[in-house]
Amino acid sequence: MTIFEKIEKLQEEKNYVKIKRDVGNKYYALSHGYILGHSFDFVFLKENDDFLFNGFAIFPISSIIKIRHNNYDQFFDAIMEQEGQKKLIEMPYQIDLESWETIFNSIKNTKLNCVVENENNKRFFFKIGEIVKVKKRSLKILNFDPAGYLDDELTKIKYKEISAIGFDDNYTNTMSKYLRGKL
Repeated sequence: MTIFEKIEKLQEEKNYVKIKRDVGNKYYALSHGYILGHSFDFVFLKENDDFLFNGFAIFPISSIIKIRHNNYDQFFDAIMEQEGQKKLIEMPYQIDLESWETIFNSIKNTKLNCVVENENNKRFFFKIGEIVKVKKRSLKILNFDPAGYLDDELTKIKYKEISAIGFDDNYTNTMSKYLRGKL
């Protein structure tokens, strides 16, 4: 079974998955949750940690090395069902997964801030904030720091540098209510 076939099957069956992704230079990232959607190029995941949903992630299918849904994950699924959590696995936003450009335009339309990152240790970056401008090959984001201070200037990020994005998670949503300008 190909990765793409696994994605389709696991999404259709609403199965909990662990996805191992290659983020470059022999660095790997793990994503956990339920696949809500996919295109030929991207996966849309409802993230789950310790039986709690915490936002959404989108990343390229080309980065996926392995998708796991074994006995441990099936047991996790059974607990999620008993806890009434599986009924919360739904697509709350219309995200066009055709390209990074359409993805960012879709998220921008939700009015939610997002996280944009490169998880590779050699090229690591983590930007969080409002999507201000979306172009064909890049976007501009108004980043904020862990103290809630907004940057003075927009940050330009090229799509080819992105390993994953996230939005509608507890941290981003809570911090976004308390943002401030620098004095």
